[in-house]
Amino acid sequence: MSSTIEHFSHPEHKLILKENDIIEDTATCYICSRTVIGFPTYTCTSRHADADDIGCKEFYLHQTCAELPPDIYHDKHNQHALTLRLSPAECICDVCEDEAKFTYVCQNCLFDLCVACAFPGPSVEEQKELLHQGHEEHTLVLQRQALFKCDACWVEAKDYSYVCKTCDFWIHKKCALSPPVIAEPAYHHHPVTLIFSIPDEHRYFLRYCNICGHYVPVNSWIYYCHKCTYFVHMKCATSTVSALNETEAASSDNDPDLIEFPLHSEEALFDLITTQCSKFRVDFEGEDKDATMISTEPNDPHIIEQHWSHPYHPLQLKSIISENDNNNNNDDDDDDDARVLICDGCIQPITVTHPSYYACLQCGFFLHSVCATRLPKELPTGVSSFHPLHSLTLAKRPKFYEGVQCGFCGCDTNGFFYECEDCDIKIDLCCAFLPARIKYKSHKHHPLVLRPLSSYVCSVSRFVISMGMEYGCEICSNFRVGIFSVSFPSTMKHKYDDHPVTLRYPPFFYEGVFYCELCEEQVNNQGWLYHRGHSDHSFHSDCLLFWHRMKLGGTIRLDINDETHTLAYALKRNVRKNSPLYICGNCGDGYAYGLFFECDGCGFLICIECVRKMDGD
Repeated sequence: MSSTIEHFSHPEHKLILKENDIIEDTATCYICSRTVIGFPTYTCTSRHADADDIGCKEFYLHQTCAELPPDIYHDKHNQHALTLRLSPAECICDVCEDEAKFTYVCQNCLFDLCVACAFPGPSVEEQKELLHQGHEEHTLVLQRQALFKCDACWVEAKDYSYVCKTCDFWIHKKCALSPPVIAEPAYHHHPVTLIFSIPDEHRYFLRYCNICGHYVPVNSWIYYCHKCTYFVHMKCATSTVSALNETEAASSDNDPDLIEFPLHSEEALFDLITTQCSKFRVDFEGEDKDATMISTEPNDPHIIEQHWSHPYHPLQLKSIISENDNNNNNDDDDDDDARVLICDGCIQPITVTHPSYYACLQCGFFLHSVCATRLPKELPTGVSSFHPLHSLTLAKRPKFYEGVQCGFCGCDTNGFFYECEDCDIKIDLCCAFLPARIKYKSHKHHPLVLRPLSSYVCSVSRFVISMGMEYGCEICSNFRVGIFSVSFPSTMKHKYDDHPVTLRYPPFFYEGVFYCELCEEQVNNQGWLYHRGHSDHSFHSDCLLFWHRMKLGGTIRLDINDETHTLAYALKRNVRKNSPLYICGNCGDGYAYGLFFECDGCGFLICIECVRKMDGD
């Protein structure tokens, strides 16, 4: 047949045969509605020009469908010849009773027969026997239509099957004829190749489809990009998936008041708390709308004789800016001795952005001036996005090492929290002021709303969401962010390194395997990680921020085995799987990680449970 033809199904322009050119992975034949991937196909000669008609740009016709005989006799209607035609609207096949675009019609009897019924079973382009790379041991034989679970895609569906009778290996006809390569997929920036199991080097983690987010079985057939460690289910790879257009991508920007997460830095979480507190004071206490909480207010007392969270000693107002100036003028000052001050209220660092704070130097107790004087003691009913049913009261455990678990992010904290005594619910201070709607950097096209849990896995971090609520997209049902994950900043520094690392979102495309600089375990590119581009250093997010809502370092004195120890509150964690356990010197129990008190002098460790029993008041 000529490479260029005229066909009655598309009389506007000539059609040209494309045998080797890659065609869009969602393209289907105009006559039979089956995929054209992997088969010689005609396209409109004007489709690559600036044609206004979208029908020309998306017109495809199997070579075999173009060669369908114009007239046939068929045993379903053997009285007269049947002629192929483009059917009128809502034409129904008299055999299968499905609506059909093209039918063989008997003009005498008004009998219509769709192309699929006219040529049942395999079409011309399909083979009755097949040698396939996915099952090289034996020949696969085409069988009649049946409902079965495919050994390639693992999906149960009714289809013709290719079967290995020796191995009882069954695959859908569609899977058997899937193209070996999709050169220009709409959902990825590299070609994806059909492979028949997950490569051994990528089996360290469970793998998920990068389109639908669901689990990919190890021995299933999948499309894969080697450069990016990118996996896609077969059914997702050939479904109608397209990149977001500019209108969709910008849709969440229609609401400029939405806060975008992750926040840009560690300090930004405290900025959010102060902003939300300001709004509360305007809305519920009637304060001046221009009031700000960024700087110290003139009426902040220089000494708080007895603060509700620290009744033991007075708190003195200080400024980190003046202290830094004094340190800069001191030639004997050693920068290595500089310590980051952590607020005992919000468990966030005290920085030059919010320089004023209250301090009890005797106890090492510090509070941002905002946390000390301007947090609402009560959130009235309806104020909290997390718990609008009842009012919430600000509280703190009396002992600095006693923590509570936030009922919405799941984190333990020994800082301030809001409590509903009726429901026995506690909400970390940082969670209490999170908004009901946000936008998220890796999902910009729709806003996320606060809602009850719909799944147990966060879409960006791959952390398990074990309790509380989530931020979810109401349009994209498979996208959700755990409340715990929301608090991770987009950039941060490791305490032993001055260079910032950036939070990278899944999938993080790289070739080969990356390892965390701290624990030296593999980094999963389908979960997020902190990465420094110029040095190629990577870190697990939970290696950098582990139990980050607990303030450590406080000390107690205990008499143990006739010795008095000064013990510092510390977190111990085995970063490597085979490291020895941490042993409590009192009860003898071993822990891979946990909160301990440690003696700086002799290294004696005692677990937090033993301290609770021994410390008393």
